[in-house]
Amino acid sequence: IVLLALTNQRPVLVTLTGEISRPGVYPLTPPSRISSALLIAGGATQMADLRSVIVRRTLSDGSTLEENLNLIAPLKNGTALPDLRLQDGDVIVVSRLAPGAEKDYDRGLVARSTLVKPQISVRVLSYARGGLGNVVLPSGSSFLDALTAAAVNPDASDLRRIALIRFDPVQQKAVSREIDGKKVIMGDMAQNIALEDNDVIVIGRNLVGRVTYALNVFTQPFRDVLGFLLFFRELGNGASNLFGPTNNRN
Repeated sequence: IVLLALTNQRPVLVTLTGEISRPGVYPLTPPSRISSALLIAGGATQMADLRSVIVRRTLSDGSTLEENLNLIAPLKNGTALPDLRLQDGDVIVVSRLAPGAEKDYDRGLVARSTLVKPQISVRVLSYARGGLGNVVLPSGSSFLDALTAAAVNPDASDLRRIALIRFDPVQQKAVSREIDGKKVIMGDMAQNIALEDNDVIVIGRNLVGRVTYALNVFTQPFRDVLGFLLFFRELGNGASNLFGPTNNRN
């Protein structure tokens, strides 16, 4: 007579790819679902379209099943996420947000969920601080949150003219927007825009003009977000020239 008792189930190996913070193969403890898989891989990126999360499963006869899940609808309706149990060998593909589809995509709702990367990193290039700093904020944070976290000195900074610069993966170049920080502090929420991972905030006197000039002259285009970030790191390393006396170029 043999008695068997199941102490624990063997983990299932699931592959996550696409717009996910840390793509790779992950062991998950059954019962495993989509939300836990996204969470263990660091969450979806800013460019993910959670209305289209594809699960591919290879059957024993070699055929492939594919299911497209919409994870945004349950968030809007306050209902449970799709109850699809993952199996060993499943592949999860998080689709990329198509150009022009952002206007119908509620980023604020997504940022407040547990499906995306929980934190974002924002660079602050400041004249008053004399270099490039980094602040880590919860996903869904706003421009004002970054100013607060960076402890910007209003007496030494030109808050009226602040540049928010981010990498556009579609155009493969930096796009910038000028923001009046004092209006934001006074309650102008129209300029208190939501931040994205790897945004760069430029503060100070003639610094915005110099950085804008450098972007227009030297960066056509960036190959990826890494090149974009390395550009600003080099600016921070060369702070003695960048923050030097004003020349004729504004």
